[in-house]
Amino acid sequence: MENREEINKTSIEYIKGGKELLKSIEPLWEKLNNHHIKKSIYFKEQFRELSFKERKRAMEKGEEKVFFITLARDIVIDKYIGYVIAHISKDNIGEVDSIYIEDEYRGLKIGDVFMKNSLEWIQETGGEKITINVAFGNEEVFKFYARYGFFPRKTTLEKI
Repeated sequence: MENREEINKTSIEYIKGGKELLKSIEPLWEKLNNHHIKKSIYFKEQFRELSFKERKRAMEKGEEKVFFITLARDIVIDKYIGYVIAHISKDNIGEVDSIYIEDEYRGLKIGDVFMKNSLEWIQETGGEKITINVAFGNEEVFKFYARYGFFPRKTTLEKI
């Protein structure tokens, strides 16, 4: 991966869709969950116990929500390298639910494409408010989200 800009321009394909794309994100979701296990100070065990199967089932049953997924695929090696899930609840609250990009593909503006696609979809679909939840211990992502106008507003404490 010597010329990262060239990779960005020629080898990354974006696939947009809904819940039908959930089956394609499992390995990437597992990596994101492992990232949260490493970063979490208080909830490592809860992340360990969380399975993709459970998460997928909850999303598929969530009929009160409309989902939008963007997958990034490296077409040279035919591999999914990132995803974002956004949704809108029945009360028109939009959320960027989950975002992950493989380490070696970071810095290629894939996250920017994910955010722009998701925010545009939420606005076009009638989202009146947009939120992003960040797991405690993963505050390093605040700088990324700030580029899109998202800032910490409150902290929710949860009993272990």
